[in-house]
Amino acid sequence: MTSTFLIIDDDINVRKMLTYLIIKNNLGKVVEELDNGEHAPEEIMFYQPDIVLIDFLLPQKDGIEIIQSCRSLGYKGKFIMISQVDNDNMIAKAYENGIIFFIHKPINNIEAINVIKGVCQTLQLERSVAMIKDAVFHIEREKQTNVQDNWREQIDYIFTDIGIIGESGCKDLIKLIEEIVSLKKKKKSSNYQLQDIYQQIAEEERLLNNTVIHARTIEQRIRRTILKALENIAALGNDDYYNSKFIEHSGVLFDFKQVKQEINHINNSREDRGKISVKKFVEGVVSKLNF
Repeated sequence: MTSTFLIIDDDINVRKMLTYLIIKNNLGKVVEELDNGEHAPEEIMFYQPDIVLIDFLLPQKDGIEIIQSCRSLGYKGKFIMISQVDNDNMIAKAYENGIIFFIHKPINNIEAINVIKGVCQTLQLERSVAMIKDAVFHIEREKQTNVQDNWREQIDYIFTDIGIIGESGCKDLIKLIEEIVSLKKKKKSSNYQLQDIYQQIAEEERLLNNTVIHARTIEQRIRRTILKALENIAALGNDDYYNSKFIEHSGVLFDFKQVKQEINHINNSREDRGKISVKKFVEGVVSKLNF
């Protein structure tokens, strides 16, 4: 990518010489020349040049003031200072304000070309690194998105198998599972409390829908959905004890004794229903996920 330059010097001969060297050596394009520092920060922010070649001593506003103003406005480009100053304190001040490249006056063509080329190469390297970082960031973000999408597909598949994909508490149950997956990835899975997650889901729903909802309501929705799953699994096992979905899910998502108790209830309504454990169910679903 071609670099852009803005030159600020009150000596027209210096400006013309620098412009000539930049063009002749294919170093980039000069977008503007200024002969004083009065409006220099505004011009720099307008043109956003990659490199500013700036005289140390300028009418109205000196080079250091201009650099300070531009940095405070967020300008990220490079400054090359053109200087005939020999005062150590003034040079130290320039270094303190971010100047690391100097072209000394009277200008030597070879020195000027080498300094400008060096800054251009630095810029090109920074751009390449930024592009690599950006590409890596997008790849990682895409991977994370794909993984999250894959979780949802796997959860939807399981919920379809056990017949709860359309239940009203299904969304809350998915949020609960996703939160536990997140905790497991952070190695905090052993410390979670379901009540804390119910409260978190309730708060998110309140903010999203601007309605007051209690954690207890979230818990009840989830429990009803899991009870429906137990009822469906038990019905599959009652019809065919060797049903593949029954074999795959019954012992992982539920206590098998409770599944058999639910089967007994199906055959005799006077029998107690099977009981569910939210944690057992959720941990069972999570164990089936690839993440």
